Amino acid sequence: MTEEPKPGRAGRDAAKREAILVAATSLFLREGYGRLTMDRVLSIVGGSKRTLYRHFANRDELFAAIVTNVSDRVLAALEPEPDGGEIRETMTSMGVRYLDVLLSPEGLALYRAMVAQAPSFPDLAKTFFANGPGRASGHLAEFIESQRALGRLQVDNSQLAASQFLGAVRGDVHLAAVLSARKPTKADCRRSVEQAVATFLSGARP
Repeated sequence: MTEEPKPGRAGRDAAKREAILVAATSLFLREGYGRLTMDRVLSIVGGSKRTLYRHFANRDELFAAIVTNVSDRVLAALEPEPDGGEIRETMTSMGVRYLDVLLSPEGLALYRAMVAQAPSFPDLAKTFFANGPGRASGHLAEFIESQRALGRLQVDNSQLAASQFLGAVRGDVHLAAVLSARKPTKADCRRSVEQAVATFLSGARP
C-alpha cells in the first residue's frame, strides 16, 4: 500500500489561513466585530499565537480578509464572459451573478452586520467599503471604460456610471432581502437586472 504524499509547508499554511478565516467569519457574523478578538479566534482554531499572528497581524487585518473573501466572489461575478458577446447580454449576465452573491446567506449576513457595527466602529466601515462595494464598482468601471474605448458606450465618468448601475441592480430586491421583508425569486432578480441594464444603456449608448 502506497502512502499518500504529505502536504508541503505552503499547503499547510494555506489550509491554516483558510481555517482561521472561516472561524473568524463565523464569529463576526454571529456575534459582531466587538467579539471578534484574536484570542477567541485562536480558541476555535487551536494552535499557537505565533501561527495566528503570522497569518494576520491584528483584528483589523483579519476583518479586511473576511470582507475581501466575499468581495472576491463579487469580482468574479462581474467578470464578463470570455467570448464577449452583445453588451446587453453581457451586462445582464454580470448583474444577475452579482446580485446572486449579495443575496447569498453570507453576503446578507455581512451586510446586516456592517450596518449594525458601523456607528460604533467607523474605521471598520471604511475598511468594509474600500474592500467591498468600492472594490466592486472600481472593477466594473474598468469594464465600462474598456467598452467606452471601443466606442460601444458613451459615458463621461466610468466610476460613477459603475456605482449607479450596481445601485440600480440592487434596488429594492436587495433591501427587501436584507430586512427579511420578502424573499426575492430568481424572476425578481432577473427583472431588476434587466431593468437596470435597459436604463443604463438608454443613457450610455453612443
